[in-house]
Amino acid sequence: MTQPAVPFYILCGSLGAGKTTLLMRLLEHWKRRGIRAGVLMNEAGEISIDGPRAGTMAEQVMNLAGGCVCCDTKEDLSWGIAQLVREYKSELIVLECSGLADPAEVVDGVTDLYTARLARLERIIALLQPITNDQSPSSTFVTEQAIRYADELILNKRDLYVPGHWEQFKASIVARNAHARVWETTHARIDAAALFSGHASLSREEPTNVEFGRSRPPSRLRAGYHPMATTVRLPGTLNRDRFLTWAKTLPKEIERAKGFLRFTQEPELQEFQYAPPGEPAVLPVMLLDEPENAIVLIGRGYDVDRYCAELSACVETIGDNTR
Repeated sequence: MTQPAVPFYILCGSLGAGKTTLLMRLLEHWKRRGIRAGVLMNEAGEISIDGPRAGTMAEQVMNLAGGCVCCDTKEDLSWGIAQLVREYKSELIVLECSGLADPAEVVDGVTDLYTARLARLERIIALLQPITNDQSPSSTFVTEQAIRYADELILNKRDLYVPGHWEQFKASIVARNAHARVWETTHARIDAAALFSGHASLSREEPTNVEFGRSRPPSRLRAGYHPMATTVRLPGTLNRDRFLTWAKTLPKEIERAKGFLRFTQEPELQEFQYAPPGEPAVLPVMLLDEPENAIVLIGRGYDVDRYCAELSACVETIGDNTR
């Protein structure tokens, strides 16, 4: 019997904001509840400094040192997840990104359809502090990405700033991500039980793919939702022309799309890739272990129902041989 995928949490944010302190608090929360938490530590240096600290609370810590998890050690991410789930029986996994890691690339890595068999992206937590003007361009970019991708925005080190400056900082963060919950902390002290509760308070009229705690109408396609990644499983073969037409209509809010599929009356497994500003690409591929046929959409603010329904219309039904 196939085991369900374990929850996967991404902890990201600006350099020096207190991510390891927060990680220790989260690990303590899970340990008190008897949950076997596995940790992936990504540090830019060749030697892990924070890993031994996390090892005092976690069931197992694996270090992805020597590079940034979004590029240099991206392949190690999938390997680390597999080790934690299969060898150490982790019941959840948390990845602490280095302050140089782009969360967008991490989301891309963990939503790989092979990796998704083992872990499902559950929550992206960004820890931030008021940012000085002397950040490098790369650090500024990564911080901006953490803000955009976060489900939970934790604003830390409030005790170090006067109220007026703090409110300006908070307002600037909220303006860049109106979907996430905002927490204000000192020394990364947070109610972990509340942090991991659902977003029941979110109620928006506009189409959105923030789906915590919300039921959805039944659909012929089963979809797994996360605010930044929607996985749409395909129950059958697709009509080639309809699918290629659909792929060309993807909106600018979708920053990445990928997956595996089969076309009706064509024997080859197909790989689908889309990364703007490039054109969608569908090419035959030969794999020893065929993944589940599914499409993953990564982005925020697009109409999920619309694009799932249109993708559903690409699935061939019995007796449907139209091209």
